[in-house]
Amino acid sequence: MEVLIVKVVGDDAYFKLGIVSLVIEQWNDDTKRVHVVPDDATTFHLSFDFHEEIVGIHAAYFTGISYLSDFTNSRWEYIYTPFNCRRNTLSQIEVKIAKILAISNWKIPKVLDLANLIVYNDIKRYQQLSSAEFMIMTLIGQGEDCHFISKKMNRSIKTVRTHYRSASRKLGFDNQADFFRFAKYISKNSHGAINTLCL
Repeated sequence: MEVLIVKVVGDDAYFKLGIVSLVIEQWNDDTKRVHVVPDDATTFHLSFDFHEEIVGIHAAYFTGISYLSDFTNSRWEYIYTPFNCRRNTLSQIEVKIAKILAISNWKIPKVLDLANLIVYNDIKRYQQLSSAEFMIMTLIGQGEDCHFISKKMNRSIKTVRTHYRSASRKLGFDNQADFFRFAKYISKNSHGAINTLCL
């Protein structure tokens, strides 16, 4: 029986209960079961960590590495996808959860890289962040402004703003505050790898 490990992180009990209920409803199958673990649990294999604005997908599943000690030097500990449920309807949240859980059925390429994962799986239809968009997002997450980013990347301010708007659209954010919170989280956890997945 396939087990889906879910961790719902946060202080809001209603959010936790709601997400767990929706995940169980989406994962309702006799051959599969959901195992909910506490906020502070260390998870291996395939796990989904739901936060209010982001879902972390444990990438050890894609590498076949089962022990954290073997994985600590990897830039690919997690893949992150935005999960902006506060501004979405229940049906939109259900669709998003279904897309996230579909990752458990991915075919895994031999070389772990987000571009390879996308090519090998039914996710090519979603536009992913370019390297420039990802870099601009992480710099914004570090608190840098357009003028600094423009000089650092040797791009015009207009180009930087265009990349920002494009990244925000692909990630599904409709306001700057949500984008900034996501960018700040990613800037702390990217470890130099483009590990943001747009669904």
